[in-house]
Amino acid sequence: MPVTAGRAALHLLWLLALRDFRQRYSGSVLGWLWGVVHPLVLLAVFTFVFRHALGARLPPDEATDVYPLFLMAGLLPWLLFSETVSRAATSVAEFSALIKRSVFPSEVVPVAIFLSTACVHLISLAVLVAAAAGFGHPPRPGFALLALSFVPLGLFGTGLGWFAAALQVYLRDTSQVLSVLLVAWFWATPVFLPESMYRGAFGVLLDWNPLRSAVLGYRSALLGGAGPDGGQFALLWLAGLLAAAVGWRFFRRAKLGFVDVL
Repeated sequence: MPVTAGRAALHLLWLLALRDFRQRYSGSVLGWLWGVVHPLVLLAVFTFVFRHALGARLPPDEATDVYPLFLMAGLLPWLLFSETVSRAATSVAEFSALIKRSVFPSEVVPVAIFLSTACVHLISLAVLVAAAAGFGHPPRPGFALLALSFVPLGLFGTGLGWFAAALQVYLRDTSQVLSVLLVAWFWATPVFLPESMYRGAFGVLLDWNPLRSAVLGYRSALLGGAGPDGGQFALLWLAGLLAAAVGWRFFRRAKLGFVDVL
């Protein structure tokens, strides 16, 4: 029975993720290609603003002097995290018809949101890997560092997604507050500029920012150069595991009242 129940849960998770992925681009001409177009447009806009309008330049010790590659390698992990959390926050309300059924395991909904977002993320990542190879940064042994950043980043986003999704059911302002917090968090993460240029403005906050470790891990895996040290990686994994454990426990307790509120 446990094996059968586990397979059923995995099958349901797969169906929900596939449904969300298809609905995201339902009726559009380009379909899933919008998952590539969106980050490319962001990349073009931010490159123009920071490289050409503001004159941002990469220091000589960076692994690449190609600013769009540098920017995209930092932008992709952030987009994976922020989209997972923000979309998971409203996911329970969106699936309220299913959640009102007592046999439906609502815990899988934020996980399905992450898996759907991860599919788009992997498509964009493949484009970036190809572009990096074209600029002299082919995949190397350190490419495995990508998985060491992706897994805890997924745990961190899903854990916060569980927490936000449960809280949103009882406090409908949660998604609005979350959007403001994500904007502040975004600008406190070294996505646009080298970490050294953030140090003076954010100081200790930068040291305790798990997204910083994910960004550095992605850049090191894709472009080479120094990645996060052992302490930074430990912080990312600790944040991911802790967020997943707390978020799961909070969601499990909060779901007992979902039917009454929804």
